[in-house]
Amino acid sequence: MTLDRQVEALINGAPDEGSRTSVMAIAPTLRQVAETLPQTTYYICQSPQGEWVVTTLSNRQKPSLEINVIYAFINVEDVGKFNGGVLANSLAIEVPIVQLLFYLLAFPEIDRLILLNDSQNLDRGREISRDELEAAIGKQVQPEAGSGL
Repeated sequence: MTLDRQVEALINGAPDEGSRTSVMAIAPTLRQVAETLPQTTYYICQSPQGEWVVTTLSNRQKPSLEINVIYAFINVEDVGKFNGGVLANSLAIEVPIVQLLFYLLAFPEIDRLILLNDSQNLDRGREISRDELEAAIGKQVQPEAGSGL
């Protein structure tokens, strides 16, 4: 699915007109970020109850410093290979990248999305933090200076 179709599906899936307007306002930034990524869809892990699997990572030197992440893989096979197969029993579902980015914004309990784009090296990924995404959206939706608004 193209990025334009992903954005369109996200907008059309909004539950009401107010939500649709909000999604339309942030859609250009979601698309812009998605354009920088090598994949238009990723696989994420889902629990048997249908919830996306969120992993809590903590700092060994500062155990009180924790972040919640969602891992996204470029193919289903990588899910089974990741971290010694710790997610191998999870159901992997394909999710459009625009939806993943929106999910990162919509659920404050998620701090980062980690995209594992290299099947040969699953120890390194591209992180997209909610803070970075919110800052990019803030820049995009700010009214122009001097517009009188």
